[in-house]
This record gives sequence, structure tokens and C-alpha cells, in this order.
Amino acid sequence: MRRGLGLRLGAACIGAAMALAACGGSDDSSGAASDGTAAGSGTPVKLMVIAPVGTTGSNYPELVAAAKAAARAVNVRGGIKGHPVEIVHCNEKNDAAAAKECAQQAVDEKVLAVVSAVSGSGGIMPILEQAGIPAIGSAGIAADGSELSSKVSFMLSPLTFYPAVCPSLLRKAGASSIGLVGYDLSYSDRLITMAQAGARAVGTPLAPELRIPISTSDFTPTVTQLTRAKANGAVLVVFDQAAYAVIKGAGTSLRTCHAAGTLSEKYLASLGAAADNLVVASPFPELSQQGEFPELARMISELDDEEKAGDADAAADLRSATGTTAAWLSVQVAEKVGNAVPGELTSQALLDQLGKTKGLDLGLVPPLDFTTPNPVPGVERVFNTTMRGARWDSATGGFVSLGPETYDAMTLLKQGAS
Repeated sequence: MRRGLGLRLGAACIGAAMALAACGGSDDSSGAASDGTAAGSGTPVKLMVIAPVGTTGSNYPELVAAAKAAARAVNVRGGIKGHPVEIVHCNEKNDAAAAKECAQQAVDEKVLAVVSAVSGSGGIMPILEQAGIPAIGSAGIAADGSELSSKVSFMLSPLTFYPAVCPSLLRKAGASSIGLVGYDLSYSDRLITMAQAGARAVGTPLAPELRIPISTSDFTPTVTQLTRAKANGAVLVVFDQAAYAVIKGAGTSLRTCHAAGTLSEKYLASLGAAADNLVVASPFPELSQQGEFPELARMISELDDEEKAGDADAAADLRSATGTTAAWLSVQVAEKVGNAVPGELTSQALLDQLGKTKGLDLGLVPPLDFTTPNPVPGVERVFNTTMRGARWDSATGGFVSLGPETYDAMTLLKQGAS
């Protein structure tokens, strides 16, 4: 089963109460150049991806493939400070014990950095922090919240702020009266507060705000309440089957908004035109926009090269605008910042250089400033707060851009609070 990175986003945001064997060795890749040789004359350095694959739950082989594709290209360019890059994958197995063992493996193998970690259980960041190993581009779904707050974490995706952006996206998509569907849990309050602020920022206070038990199975009354209140848009702060049920039940009468990567594209395709009113807040451009973004075109080209080299997980039908792009960008950060390290290239030296980095231009997100933590308590390590909009298109069976606009969640939160 392959699901987007946002699938367990709610577990991290709602808290540990909602969160979702050993590593079993590692899957090493030299990240070799196209001719089969690794560039650079220095000793190899390792970058690790921590993500579950081959389990009965959520799996992310495309993250590993994206990191390998990026490393292959880095080596063609001469490596990081002349050091060839190897990608090490540790299978997190959707298991708390395995996640911690992956972190310990990163320490034992003296990896330069972790580039993408997907684990709902937590426990990874404290181990990396003690060893001085930076974690770049983690998913931010750990139940302990450590990815959002650890001093070794450098997050590139702002999906934790999606409710603040959804009202703007719904307005862009044509909704004039916006409601909300969320769980009746205290842990949901933070997400719902963000949605309220985002709605006030665009002059459309949420009405109605519907809180439902997490055990709800029949969503017909929920949809009925929204339509009777004449809402034609709704921010969804519910996950998995609850979100699917609202989208399906509302049909064409209600536009809905969620976080990119949260919902199964296979399931959305099964809904036909009923899913066409879904919009999502996305951290990166859609893959279909490669003509507008040179870096996106480069990423896709590198993934094509990786697939041609025999990596089936780099195939086009496995790629996602969220997970694939995040993993690929994480390697770009390691390369760009690593090349700026003044002395010997070590994990601690890279961590120190990351903390001094500002104006880092990756082409797909606004320039990043790692010197200034996010001012919102609990999410200090989210350094990119800008999102884009995308909408589901049943004709193509995928997401397409909602428009060229970008939306800064922090600006919306400030406007909504004033």
C-alpha cells in the first residue's frame, strides 16, 4: 500500500493519543553517476532515508527512489565537497522500536544527515540530536512532536499549517460560505483554531463548525447540516475514511479542502466527478507544472534516469508532488549547505552550517532561512510556511494547479488574529 505523506498528518497535529522488529539491515545505494561510477575523490558520505516499505500499512518507496535519484545527480556534479554520496535506507516498518533502531543505525554508520524520515511513532529525533546528526525534510508526523521542535530538524513542508490556508483556497475555488468538519477532541483545537484564523483573514468566518466523535461512521447528518447552513465549502480536519465520506456525500454541492498527500488518489479516482470539488493545500508545485519550474523539470529528469538505471520505485506512477519532491529537495539542501561547510565535512559541521544558512534558494519553495525558528510554539522547526493550491481533476485522474498564487500561512494567521 502506498499513501501520501500527509496520511498520518492528523496524528501528529492532534497529538500522541491519535498517533498511529528491528531495521533488518539497510538498503544501500551508491548514488552512482549515469556511467556507473561515483564522482568525487573523497571518502564516501552517507545520507539516510528512514521510511516504511513493504508493510501492510503505509509505505513510501518513492521517497527512497527520489533520494537515490538526487544522489546519482549529485555525484555527477562531483559529490558533496568532493565526497561521493551513498543513500542508506532503513525500513521503519511502521514500528516504534524499528524507528528508534533506524536512528541508532544512523549514528552507528556515521551518516552525514537523515534526508527524509517518515515515522508516526517518534523517538528518532532525540537519538539524532544527541549524536549531532541533522534531519532534513522530515514528514513532521511523529506523535512526540520532536520533528517540529528538535534543534537538529529542518522541515521543508508546512502541511501542519494547512487549515490556515484552506479558506483561501476554497474562496479561490469559488466557495462563498465556508464551514468546517473536525473531531470533537481537545487535541483538534489547534488545527481548528488555525482554520478559524485563516477564515477570518479572508473575511469569511466559519459557519457552521461541526465537531464529530472520532467513532462516527454515518456522515449523512454532517453533510446535511452543512448544506442546510448553506455552506458551499468546508475545511476538513478529519482524516482517512471520515474525509472520504464527507467528500463522497457532498458530491458536487460542496467544495472541500484538505492537506496535499493526505487522501488516496486511487480512492479519489473511484469517486468520479464527485471528487472534483476537492482542493488541497500543497507545499510544492504539482508535477504537471514542470514547464513552469526548471528545478521541477530537473527532478523529473533525474527520476527518469534513476528508473532507467533499474529502480522501479522511481516510476512515474509512484511519484507524488509531496513525498517525492520533499525527499529530492532534502538531498539538494544537504548538497548546497554541505558544499558551504568551511572545513571537514562531518554531520556536526553540516548541522552547524545549516544553522547559519539563510537565503537558500531551492527553486520550488521561497528562499529558506534556517537561522530564525518559526515563532509558533511547538512548530519552531517548520522553516517554510508557504503553500499552493491544487484541485482534483477526474478527467486526468490527478491533481492540477489551482493557480499561480502562493499563500503564506503565517501571514494568514497573523491577519486572522488581528
